[in-house]
Amino acid sequence: MEPKKAFSIILVTTLLAISIFAAGCADIKPEPYIEDTATPTATATATPTEIPTGTPVPEPTNVTPTSTAVPQEYLIRITSYMFIPTGDKEINVGDTIKWRNFENSKQPRYLINENGIWEEEQYLRYMGSVSHTFNETGEYTFYLKGRDTKILTITVV
Repeated sequence: MEPKKAFSIILVTTLLAISIFAAGCADIKPEPYIEDTATPTATATATPTEIPTGTPVPEPTNVTPTSTAVPQEYLIRITSYMFIPTGDKEINVGDTIKWRNFENSKQPRYLINENGIWEEEQYLRYMGSVSHTFNETGEYTFYLKGRDTKILTITVV
């Protein structure tokens, strides 16, 4: 076998082994995208019953049904200085939003909220994430440092 050909085979084999080793050492675990699939739940309504005439009819009482919705977790992807899915979001009290940096450039991003959720901006390295569970109703505004015109508004009901 020619020395050049043997060297090429060894070089290709070595590069292949290194790339397989490096891929196995990666600490990045893809997280499934969680669709906004909150399903509406049925609410109880009072059904009137017939009462014979002559009997006093009690006044109906208003019963406020308690929320039986299971708290949801939503994933907001950050890519190309945008929030994906785009547009504002409406969630329920007790739901959680997770922001994850999927920037193609593998650059860190800073998530900013001016409603006092965090004391300082949140540093998100590539594939890093931060979560927040919303326990109070209100309107919350988020943007990325350097892109304060692209705003994500989350309304908690």
